[in-house]
Amino acid sequence: MAVQPIEALEPAEKHDVERDEAAKARPESVLAPLPNDDEQAELGESLDDAAHGRKRLITKRTVIIGVVALAVLAGIVAGVAKVFSPSTPVVGLYTVQKQSLANFVGGGGLTYPAQSLTVSYPVNASVLSVNVQVGQEVQKGQQMLQLDSADLTSQLQQANAQVQIAQQYLNTLYYDGANPSLIASAQAQLTSAQAHYNALSSQLNSPEYSNGAIIAPFNGVVSAVNVTAGTVATMGTPLITLQDASTVIVYAELPLEQRSLVQIGQNVSVTPDATPDQTFHGKVITINPTLVNAGSDTFEAWISIPNPSLQLLLNESVYVRISSQESLPTVPQLAVINPDADAIVFVYSHGRAHLRHVVVGVRDGDRFGIVSGLNPGDQVILVGQYQLYDNEPVKIRH
Repeated sequence: MAVQPIEALEPAEKHDVERDEAAKARPESVLAPLPNDDEQAELGESLDDAAHGRKRLITKRTVIIGVVALAVLAGIVAGVAKVFSPSTPVVGLYTVQKQSLANFVGGGGLTYPAQSLTVSYPVNASVLSVNVQVGQEVQKGQQMLQLDSADLTSQLQQANAQVQIAQQYLNTLYYDGANPSLIASAQAQLTSAQAHYNALSSQLNSPEYSNGAIIAPFNGVVSAVNVTAGTVATMGTPLITLQDASTVIVYAELPLEQRSLVQIGQNVSVTPDATPDQTFHGKVITINPTLVNAGSDTFEAWISIPNPSLQLLLNESVYVRISSQESLPTVPQLAVINPDADAIVFVYSHGRAHLRHVVVGVRDGDRFGIVSGLNPGDQVILVGQYQLYDNEPVKIRH
């Protein structure tokens, strides 16, 4: 069969021949049949479907994003509307009443004996005997030391002689018309000699001294002995210390801001720091009118405590608690905002909440006594007050 030239073929036949020739000319590794007309039509339809699908997906996403944006915008608008047009708060009220509240004032202090005596002697004297020791209980009138009375008598006589000499010298100066400055000096010498003699005479005739014996002037316990037998007691040196601890005095330091709560005669509980399980009871006997330390924020009160069995030791650190009752306008603790500094409450009046500053005085459990800022009959807001502002309209919860 003879092969016809391509130019002589019909157009459709010519297209088929050219396609076959092109396929033979490509390497076999990349040969792929070209789609025929029907396949090309199907491929075109697939591409159109994919394009339409992408358009539908983009349209769907756009709709979702728009819905979300509208929801967010609606929320913002609602929040702004709530801020600028808030609903009226609903609150609960409490009527202020005047009540008796338990209060206390507390502070620390040290224990001291009700009576204490440190014996010294106005002249040098030989110590003949020491009849007591530290820690020993003695009775009033009991002899504790014995000094050489001869030495004492001699020194008293010498002091009297000095007075006589000074007096005679002054008289001579007056008689001779001496210089006024010289007379003034002699007068000062006489005054000094007389004072020395009077001091000796007074001390030697006091209850603690009797012919050289040192006598206990009250019942107590010996807390110091500073001499021994056979030595010479130097003038003015402490010889022995006697203390009465059957009654103990506590010098307590209390907050100055609570001074008005402390009165003479009030009952006091005392707890030793070392033995907090023990409690002693006493009364306020003195309030020191002068601050112990100038400018201090504490004042001193003296507490008397019976101590017959000597369980409280002297110089022991203790905590005192003074109880009292005080009648004040009272509110629940929850009604007061920031009670420890710049305390405030909200008072209800004519449909509104009014901010009011108050001063908290007594705290008794969950109740606060108000020193200033509230009166009995005032209605304070007890529920819902933490979200309020001054003069805000409110509704009462029924």
